[in-house]
Amino acid sequence: MKSKKHVLSLLFPLCFSCLFSCGGSSNKIVLSIGFWPESAETKDVAMYQSWKESFEKDFPQYTIKGSPYTYSPDTVAAKAQGNQLPDVFQTWFTEPETLKNSGFIRPITSFLKEKGWDEKMDDEMKDSLTFDGEIYGIPRDGYGLGLLINKKILGDNGLLPEINGSYSIYNEDGTPAYPTTWEQVKEYSETIVSQDSAKGFIMYTTNKNGGWVFSNIAWNYGAELETVENGTIKANLNCQGAVNALDWIKSMANADALTSGAGIVYNDWYSNIGERVAMAVVGSDVLQNAKLQGGVNMDELAFVPMPTGDGVNHYSLYGGTPFVFSKNCSDEKVKGILEFFNYIGRSPETSDINFGAKKVGYETAKSKGQPILPSILPWKNEDYVSKAKELENQYINVKIEDYNPFFDNIQTNKKSEEPYAAQDMYNALDSVIQSVLLSPETANSSALLTTANASFQKILDDSYNKK
Repeated sequence: MKSKKHVLSLLFPLCFSCLFSCGGSSNKIVLSIGFWPESAETKDVAMYQSWKESFEKDFPQYTIKGSPYTYSPDTVAAKAQGNQLPDVFQTWFTEPETLKNSGFIRPITSFLKEKGWDEKMDDEMKDSLTFDGEIYGIPRDGYGLGLLINKKILGDNGLLPEINGSYSIYNEDGTPAYPTTWEQVKEYSETIVSQDSAKGFIMYTTNKNGGWVFSNIAWNYGAELETVENGTIKANLNCQGAVNALDWIKSMANADALTSGAGIVYNDWYSNIGERVAMAVVGSDVLQNAKLQGGVNMDELAFVPMPTGDGVNHYSLYGGTPFVFSKNCSDEKVKGILEFFNYIGRSPETSDINFGAKKVGYETAKSKGQPILPSILPWKNEDYVSKAKELENQYINVKIEDYNPFFDNIQTNKKSEEPYAAQDMYNALDSVIQSVLLSPETANSSALLTTANASFQKILDDSYNKK
């Protein structure tokens, strides 16, 4: 659900005939690209400019126009109604159905089928983009939520063993030394706050970020937050698993183990994970921000699967970023944009053009001093996956043994976001978390969640259950 930053990009080739001008000068078809980097990102702009020149040389009927747009639910309607949306832009996987129902984006199914891309797309990502049999975009990449831990803080407080001169996330017998349950996260946090100035855990509280992470914690206590009964969508925010998860947050607050302050948002993790907090729930796609935004040495961190609450579930909320096409984007433009993706490294093709662009993306990231970690690929065709992983492995520059626990298990642990009105659910849960943190000694988890459940049910009824 969160806002995203792009690192590199790419897609595929098509045949064109009888293409005609769809606007723009010199009889060219102008393709406005919403994920074009902002001018301050000089190295990325230069990279995209090079890709643009290569594409326009091979496809002179098109002109690429950079039109940077950061998606926001608060701006998209005004831009769509004013015909100001770029032809293609990035959003979150919770958004395409709303954008489709609002008439802001168009399907591209026939073009994907023509190239066989529909069969190459990651299944969960494809499901998130498919409505009434039509596909409304292509995936850029995926992410999973995991537990980011500061090894130095844990180790300095006696919570990780020191092996061969450095703190290890494994015991000498190979078992995990990192917390694998939420109760252990609490125990580790209590130890830290008893003998250190750091806090144990950062809990987001606003901008729908708190509800987003809470939903994952609740799943791992066995919660089912939405159910469908006889075709009716039911809110289930006050189920026992969710109550247990909220009680965990309440117990953390009572132990003074959480970062304090009003309005804690997702981006606050990277300014805290260095010295102020030992653990945070973070998406795998933004781990590099620990260094880029927080100035933290990546060798002091580790990334592990989401802990369990009920002793069974280790779900990792699985989302990502799709590219979607504005309603007014013509067929000719869709064809051109998909071809342009092949020139920026985002297609499932194994062509020299596609992988040459991917290599340029890695080299650009490397030149910026950016940490390069494993990624969750948006395509599943074996020839692409094999070649993409081989290239990626050449550029990974972190201590991979500290990140393997997450990436080795994500395909088993992944669980897509709740399918109905997820953003509204996150908003409702934000309010619950805020209430608990305001009065942790007296907060009644069940009562707070029951109130939130009633308001969320009304949203579901108004949006989905009306006949």
